[in-house]
Parts: sequence; C-alpha cells; structure tokens
Amino acid sequence: MLGPRIAALRRSAGLSQAQLAEVLKISPSAVGMYEQGRREPAVETLVALARIFGVTTDYLLTGTAQSAADAEKAGNALRISLESAGQQLSRRKDAPLSRQELAVFFAALLSEP
Repeated sequence: MLGPRIAALRRSAGLSQAQLAEVLKISPSAVGMYEQGRREPAVETLVALARIFGVTTDYLLTGTAQSAADAEKAGNALRISLESAGQQLSRRKDAPLSRQELAVFFAALLSEP
C-alpha cells in the first residue's frame, strides 16, 4: 500500500510524477514504479518523501498516522532532552564541549518527535 499512499500524497500536493522526481533527484519512471508497487524506494528516498509531504515514515509505510498522545509524548521527551542539554551547557565555563556532550546536544536538536 506504499505506492498508493505516495501517489495520493503527490496528487494532494499538486505535483506531477516528473516534478516529484526532480525534487527527489530520481527518474520519473522510478516514481511511477514506486506508485505502482513495482519497485520499493530506498530508505533515503522514504525519508525524503516523508519530509516533502510532511508525514512520518510510519505513515508512508503503514498508513497509520501518529496519534496526538504519541506526538505529545515525543514532544515532551524532546523538551526534556533540550532542557537537560541547556542545563549542562549553562554549567560550563569556557571549556570546550566533550564529544559525548556534543552528541547528546545534537541528538536532542535533531530528534524527530
């Protein structure tokens, strides 16, 4: 059912297969094959499709949208991570951040709710 979801999202965004292909930097025939279920997109393409259409990869793959409760939990977890990272940064003097501190900070910034 991935193919029909891609096709429906593309149409609702007002894009042709050629336009979507151009954004994804793939051939229009590849988009057509994805939509027909004759070919599966690579993981990177799935992530790009999710970002283009403003949906989750879960939605693309399963058709299940994230519930409001799940979105709230994820948002709260992200807020807590960012607050923790902010507290750690505020306690620092002028010493450079360690690799682990940078990893935690960037993971909190980049995590997707």
